Amino acid sequence: MENLKINLQETAFLLIDVYCSGLHTEHSGSKDAYSKKWHQITVNQIAPALFTARQIGLPIIYVNNSAPKVDLQKSEFAEKLRKSLGFDMTKDFVEAEIDSKEYLKGKPIQLNFPPEISPQPTDYFIRKHFYSGFFETRLDTLLRNLKIRNLICVGFVADACLFTTIADAVFRNYKVILLRDCTLASEFPREVEELKNTQRTILWIETIFGVSLTSEEFIQACQNQIL
Repeated sequence: MENLKINLQETAFLLIDVYCSGLHTEHSGSKDAYSKKWHQITVNQIAPALFTARQIGLPIIYVNNSAPKVDLQKSEFAEKLRKSLGFDMTKDFVEAEIDSKEYLKGKPIQLNFPPEISPQPTDYFIRKHFYSGFFETRLDTLLRNLKIRNLICVGFVADACLFTTIADAVFRNYKVILLRDCTLASEFPREVEELKNTQRTILWIETIFGVSLTSEEFIQACQNQIL
C-alpha cells in the first residue's frame, strides 16, 4: 500500500474519451452487457468523481476522439481501427458544432455526452485523432501552462486510449493516479461480468505507470483534504 500525497494546486482531472455512443446510453434499448456496464461506470463512478473535482477547483480536461481533415481514412491507424472495431474515423468521430475548415462536421454518432458528464464552459477540451491524448495534440502545452504535475485519470478504454495516454504522461514526467473503477477495458462477451481484461489492464497500469484509487477513495480524500 502506497501512501499518496499530492499538491492539488498542481493537479488536473483528465477525462479520456468519456462519452456515450448510441449504444452506451440508458435508453438505447441495447441488451449488450458491455454497453450497459460502460454507461453505469460513466454515470455512477465517473460523474460523482468529476463533480468532486469541480467542487475543489481542479482543472477539468476532456481529451476526445475527433475527425480532423488530415485524410485519416488513408492511414495505417485508421485501417487497424476499422478492422478491429469497425469504426470509420471520418464518420464516427464527427461533431455538430465545430469549425468545418479544420474538422469533419456532421451529426454525432459516437461523441454524445450524458448530462451528468457534459463539458462545462470553464473546462478544457482537447481533440485527439490517435489513441494517445498527447500525440500531435495541445495537451502537453495546456498542462505546462497550468503548471500541472499530477493527473487524475478516468475514461475509456483502459487497454487502448487510456493506457497509451497514461504511458505518454509518465514519459513526460507527470504523476498519474488512475481511478480504477472509472474505466473499462475491451472485453470478450463471455468475460464482461467478471471484467477479466479490465482487471488485468488495471494491474498492468499499476505495475508500470502509476497508482490507483477508487472513485470513492478519491472523493473521500478530497473531502478530507488529504490528497
